[in-house]
Amino acid sequence: MHELIYAGREVEDLVRKKYPDAVLTDASDYIHTERFEFDAGCDKDEFYIFAIREGFAEACLGFSLMMRDLKNGSRQQVWGWVAEAKALDESEGKGRFTNLTK
Repeated sequence: MHELIYAGREVEDLVRKKYPDAVLTDASDYIHTERFEFDAGCDKDEFYIFAIREGFAEACLGFSLMMRDLKNGSRQQVWGWVAEAKALDESEGKGRFTNLTK
């Protein structure tokens, strides 16, 4: 799984904690000052559900592109991840969620 994430150190630390064997590389430039690449052998579904639950899914380039891909049904897959993330939060009694469900 490879992803470009437009977020700062807080999200990078969260990702590093969940995926300690992942390779995280600073991808910042003059325009995008807080951006990093994520590369790990994890499942795409697992990663995006994690990103949704932690509130940074929309900072992931691949996720954002899937949200715009109406033709190929990617958006349906995204809503499946949102439903699964919400169910996990409810089962764990966390009571938190992102603005994707609004």
